[in-house]
Amino acid sequence: MDATEAALVGALGGAVLGAAGAWGAALIALRAARYQADRQADAQQQQWLRQVRRETYKVFLEAAEQCTSHMRIANISRELELNEEGMTEKQIRRDASNQDLRKFVEARAALNLEAPEEIRTKVIALAQEYSYLATFRAWCPSSPEILRADII
Repeated sequence: MDATEAALVGALGGAVLGAAGAWGAALIALRAARYQADRQADAQQQQWLRQVRRETYKVFLEAAEQCTSHMRIANISRELELNEEGMTEKQIRRDASNQDLRKFVEARAALNLEAPEEIRTKVIALAQEYSYLATFRAWCPSSPEILRADII
């Protein structure tokens, strides 16, 4: 083997090693890019989930706040006179309460889809408290207690 052949073999060997190195570097870069894209997709998914939960919790808390307000109003309404004006006012307040109670039930349904188990468990207890608003006794202490199952 003379010097020309040795140079040719050396050049080919260097080219092969260089190509293998470039191939390895490209493979590493591909894996790094894929890892970064997966991490970014996971971060976007988590951000989206946080936003959905935030909105669900907001709607639920607004509905719960309204029901809490109606619990106070129900106690005050029990002291209204049992004449026509008093009964009309109680009915207006009760209708508003029923409407907000329906919103609470809808918000609770959405919350059951998004919230973790520990929150759903606490919401059940809260819903039981608010079910009092659906009774006649909440608004008229002398009325028989009838639970409106179509609301809760």
